[in-house]
Amino acid sequence: MKVLMWMDGSFDRRTPSEHLLVAIVQALYANGHTVHIIQQNTGGPLDVLPKELVDLGVTTDCVPCQMAAKGNLTGRYLAGLGYIWRCRKAIWKHRDCEAVFSQSSNAAGVMAFMVKRLLPKARLTYNVQDIFPENAAYIGSAKGIVYKILSAEQRYAYRHADQIITISEDMKELLIEKGADSQKTEVVYNWSYTDSLYRYEDVYSEKIAKFLSTDKFNVVYAGNIGTMQNVDVVVETAKLMQDEEDVHFHIFGDGMYKERLQHEAEGLSNISFWPMQPSELAPSIYAMADVNVIPLAPNIYRTALPSKTATCIACGKPIVFCIGRESKLLNILEQNGLCAFVPSDDAKCLAESVLNLKKSLKDRTFLDEKFHQYFEREKNSNEYSRLITGA
Repeated sequence: MKVLMWMDGSFDRRTPSEHLLVAIVQALYANGHTVHIIQQNTGGPLDVLPKELVDLGVTTDCVPCQMAAKGNLTGRYLAGLGYIWRCRKAIWKHRDCEAVFSQSSNAAGVMAFMVKRLLPKARLTYNVQDIFPENAAYIGSAKGIVYKILSAEQRYAYRHADQIITISEDMKELLIEKGADSQKTEVVYNWSYTDSLYRYEDVYSEKIAKFLSTDKFNVVYAGNIGTMQNVDVVVETAKLMQDEEDVHFHIFGDGMYKERLQHEAEGLSNISFWPMQPSELAPSIYAMADVNVIPLAPNIYRTALPSKTATCIACGKPIVFCIGRESKLLNILEQNGLCAFVPSDDAKCLAESVLNLKKSLKDRTFLDEKFHQYFEREKNSNEYSRLITGA
């Protein structure tokens, strides 16, 4: 089967989804299919296709797209519409494709309309990595008539997709509430970079060791510092735990709120801010931490699941999810004390969880089993291949 992968992004810049898309394409080829990719040309510093895809014979069209600031909702939406319009010739050129795969887009409804108009017989799979505009509504950046218009467009994509794949049970529940068909909506969890579990001795990094002192109990957040992540709760917890002299908090990353958080943390000796590290060092950071913290703004767990989740689990270190105890992920992971779920903005609960995990060392076997059950790269990417092609 010929598959058209229509990206609302590009390979010429690093993204959290790159390793996911590469694995999906590899799985499709392993199952006898071919892939053509339509992607944005953003003028980024990387090659338009990773070497793994070039070696497979994957072809691509790179369509010019204007870049808009992350916080500029209107600008990003209009830039997306312009990109979709400019893609029509590339889509028509590959009208012999029998299946189309697209990921989350602020203009997903328009993309679905374009596919159904130009490739009416193709099977359309919509991969919902985050639920827009609900995520924007939860943080107050989409409301009123703007929210209603954007929400209606997403519902169009849900109705006209032949298959919907999302990445958590919480997100599936919300998608169904918003009009997705439960019979054609499947959950496939995102995976890490390999199917190998990460052991401290295998991923030890001298660079990361310079940040994480061995004589401290290191509590780590690594990732973007923006509106969705609510990293504020880590800073507030550090304020509450100033008397715990052997506990130190670390924030690795960059983002629009980093400077503000650094200002709020002034005078605290138990918290450090470090630059964003290359993605290949992510396993080192998570495996060398004593506790990893995954925070989200209130209710965002219903619209997204951080891409770091699978890698953190593969490292076997305790995790505190500051996302709320209502999450269905709790049913999978909070069963033996290696994972804790606390409210998004409850610094006191986060402090209590850190102290509990510090006092009680747990065997990593539980997380290893959950990783193999839910987060394996080969198994999950093959499931994508099956769903995309309707096998």
